[in-house]
Amino acid sequence: MKQLPNIISIFRTALAILLAIFVLNNFENQKVLNYAFWITWIVIILDGIDGIIARVLKVTSDFGAFFDIACDRIIELIYISLFVTLKWIPFWILIIFLVRGVLVDGIRGFASKEGKTAFGEKSMMKSKLGYFLTSSRFMRFSYGGIKAFAFAFMFLAHGLMPQLLNLEIFLVYFMTFYCVLRGVPVLIEGRKFFS
Repeated sequence: MKQLPNIISIFRTALAILLAIFVLNNFENQKVLNYAFWITWIVIILDGIDGIIARVLKVTSDFGAFFDIACDRIIELIYISLFVTLKWIPFWILIIFLVRGVLVDGIRGFASKEGKTAFGEKSMMKSKLGYFLTSSRFMRFSYGGIKAFAFAFMFLAHGLMPQLLNLEIFLVYFMTFYCVLRGVPVLIEGRKFFS
């Protein structure tokens, strides 16, 4: 039971990888895109469930938090890479997510050497604004929600509901803005780990 949250993280990551492979080979099939829409919701919902289970079972740990973030990042990049490969979104969006991910996670790695975490009581964020943007439940939940809608509805916009395409592009750009907005405070406050 202690490893259940990590097993869920592994499962949702594997599910996202399999979904991307399946969609890549069947992206013109309406049924496949419809299934991808629903499976994406499962992947996103499981991200919340693993954290809830960890807290209920009282098995939260620094490794579990790191592993959850790593799986989130992998899933995020799988979806964005899939959409870029299919030419559904511009390549520069992938570049932004890659650069932001490498820089933010690198700084968080330095912070972890000093006993700091990305979220929670031992958060590396000291300013109230920085903590709110990166660690607050509101920002984490809203960012997850935006990603869920942007990822899931991409399949509908390119399948059964092409009228959603303009809304979908807006969601992708908004998700990208949120990604940068949540990364900048880590870069600013993380400077201290390099001095």
